[in-house]
Amino acid sequence: MSDRATMSVVLHGESGVGKSWLGDTAPKPLLTLDIEGRAKHTPSGPKITWDPRTESPPEPPSQENPWETCVVSVTDYRVLDTVYGWLRSGQHPFRAVNVDSLMEFQKRVIDTVAGREQMKTQDWGTVLRELESFVRKLRDLLTYDEAHLDLVVIITGSIADGTGRQRPLLQGQLKNTLPYFVDVVGYLFTQPVEGGGYQRALQVAPTPWAVAKDGTDRLGGPTIAAPDLTTLYGQLQNGKDA
Repeated sequence: MSDRATMSVVLHGESGVGKSWLGDTAPKPLLTLDIEGRAKHTPSGPKITWDPRTESPPEPPSQENPWETCVVSVTDYRVLDTVYGWLRSGQHPFRAVNVDSLMEFQKRVIDTVAGREQMKTQDWGTVLRELESFVRKLRDLLTYDEAHLDLVVIITGSIADGTGRQRPLLQGQLKNTLPYFVDVVGYLFTQPVEGGGYQRALQVAPTPWAVAKDGTDRLGGPTIAAPDLTTLYGQLQNGKDA
């Protein structure tokens, strides 16, 4: 394995705070696994689409086709196995992968496992295994030189636990174990700025009010104003080169 800079990130925050926007700032060319159907609203562009069930990954951006973000619309979570196979092979042009969102992915798994029936105890075990396997496989792509990926971003919502601390909005034990699987957990929120108004801020150090961490120790927290994932990856890369 080479010593190149790589980073796996979980972004969580309340609805509407800008998690999809922040995921869209990852290094390009970017693959967005659009499970919530929101990629059309994110600012990067030009965008192209890819159907991994019937097509090979797109060619790298060129002067004739200068795309930045490739969107896979995920209506059936099992298509992600096909996407993973392409990413693992390295036969793709992407630098980063953005999953939007893990919360919706969990709902798709539940729909597949239980349909319209009530979830049974053993069904929750199946859902947990599916989600943990998905997260760990994506994270592990960063360890394979042939996959040539720099960044994996996983987005989910937030919910206050019994102590009032914001943590990833997932059902079952994954809401507690997810932070252990990745390098960085960022809690996205808005804060007032001098002169009026608000700006986005990313908490990357644990606090009594939010689950967060920076396992790289290079992102310059504990709170990052106006975060941008390409900029943060550059800081990680510069630290590796120092």
